Amino acid sequence: MPIVRTPTRPVYPRRSPREDEKLAAVDEAAQLSLRVGTLLLAGGAPTEDVEAAIFAVGSALGLQTFEVDITYNSIIISIPPQSDRPGITDMRVVRGRSTHYARVAEAHKLVLDIAEGRAEAEDVEPRLREIETLRRPYPRWFVIFAFGVLSAAITVQLDGDALTAAVAFVTASIAGFVGNRMAYRRVSSFFINLVLALFSTLVAVAITAADAHTTVDLKVKSSLVIVGGIISLLPGMSLMVAAQEAIRSFAVTAAARLVELTVSTIGIVVGVLFGLTVANELEITMSVVVRPDNDVGTMRASEFASVVAAAVLAAAVASVAAAVTYQSPKRLAIVGGLMGALGILLFNIADQWIDSPGALTAIPAVAIGIASRLIGVRLHVPTVLVTVPAIVPLLPGLAVYQGLLALTQGDPTKGIGFLVEAASIAIALAAGVLLGQMIGARLAPDAAWVVSLRRSVPTRSPGTRH
Repeated sequence: MPIVRTPTRPVYPRRSPREDEKLAAVDEAAQLSLRVGTLLLAGGAPTEDVEAAIFAVGSALGLQTFEVDITYNSIIISIPPQSDRPGITDMRVVRGRSTHYARVAEAHKLVLDIAEGRAEAEDVEPRLREIETLRRPYPRWFVIFAFGVLSAAITVQLDGDALTAAVAFVTASIAGFVGNRMAYRRVSSFFINLVLALFSTLVAVAITAADAHTTVDLKVKSSLVIVGGIISLLPGMSLMVAAQEAIRSFAVTAAARLVELTVSTIGIVVGVLFGLTVANELEITMSVVVRPDNDVGTMRASEFASVVAAAVLAAAVASVAAAVTYQSPKRLAIVGGLMGALGILLFNIADQWIDSPGALTAIPAVAIGIASRLIGVRLHVPTVLVTVPAIVPLLPGLAVYQGLLALTQGDPTKGIGFLVEAASIAIALAAGVLLGQMIGARLAPDAAWVVSLRRSVPTRSPGTRH
């Protein structure tokens, strides 16, 4: 029975340590393993994937017995002493995080190549340098444009018209530019989300005031502008990774990510709440938005099909735009769009029989989890890169707005009820995706890795655990 427990879930194939002295250089192997882990951790990969990647790279490069400890922003690797050398302990600290899915995808591919024997030790260093200096796939202006498209697509998904979508696009684009400038100056995410949410809310308040005090009917569903802004700001990646780590018993990193998620969300809530309070003080009545009632029993089949098709198309556009803001590779952006469309299609179908918002969200979430697991293995990318853009159209931005509006209008019971509903949707979304990934893991992906492992490594130590 091995004393040191290595990761039990085979995120990456595990090769037996090789005896070649060139591959068994301890310092070099430890350094390369830490650099790979740092790339993944800084890019937002789950702790379990980072840990598995370090074990896979270290074992393939000659490290036999070693241990890894990962916190929210640091990685420590410890190699015990042997008769011919002293023990080694090294650490890397991640002081900054950047959303760069293209870099995470390339790091994941490198780990697979090392673990499956397609990359030798001398090839690792040059490839690591290329990944560390990899440019973002999309320029800054295009990401700001995608931020606006995301907000506009959400308004269309929630039954907004073309004018409302145009206003949401312009508002979110300006907000995206301001947020980009603030992030460049290293302003914390709390204040960035607060300012952007406040800006979107004040724009909606101004439009509502113009409708009420002028003879011109703008016919803009101003509240949808706020909802689109909320959903574009909600930290979907933090939600997914925090839930995964909590379920996988990575308590320290899960707690840190939950704190990050909570702080970012509170920034959005404070910004919207402050804007709605301004509207209330100015006696500007904001409209109440409800989820579109796409009930096939109350409309003709052709009308139902057209409404659902518009929502599905808008969700696909929103997911593609979200993938662009995350700097995903182009092929993953397309996959994210297809997955987002699948989620909203299943959501509208299940809406005919299910009334509970949490249960209604869990159904498409499970489907997204299953598909993301299979697609991720097929495309050799981490599943989180597929799931995060796909869940954006399902995020509870509407429930958050309804709850905050009720609070500002003097109905705390109703407001708290909507906020609890938003929390239940978020939990159902994260848990459903993870359940789907667990189901998908049983269908085939690990078997594919085992076949590849057996082809690349004919012999394996019987004491190695996977």
